[in-house]
Amino acid sequence: MISSKILIIDDEPDFSALLKANLDETGEFIVQDINDSALAVRVAKKFKPDLCIIDVIMPGMDGGDVVARFSKEPELKDIPVIMLTALVEENPDSSVGETHTCGLPFLSKTSDFQTILACIRKHLREDVLT
Repeated sequence: MISSKILIIDDEPDFSALLKANLDETGEFIVQDINDSALAVRVAKKFKPDLCIIDVIMPGMDGGDVVARFSKEPELKDIPVIMLTALVEENPDSSVGETHTCGLPFLSKTSDFQTILACIRKHLREDVLT
């Protein structure tokens, strides 16, 4: 049963397509991926995601810029965000492999799919509970 919409914002089309395919395969999510961070706000407003997965390092607008823009938009500011980056390693002390910086969860792009899925489920649950 599809219950949540996820927007993936990543400048690497192969990576975002693979993550989208894996998430689609669960049957739990409606997933859209975009590879141009400059389009993130417009696409998010139209798609109305329940959670966004955003790459940290992208040309033009990086992940931090995207989050900053989302925070200025009333309809986007409360959407849970998971940052995905090659800059951090998986956190072995976390049940979902995440590290936190500035209040945002960060996952390594090298995390296995089950770790990413657990983090998504965790943050979707937290959003429902708040």
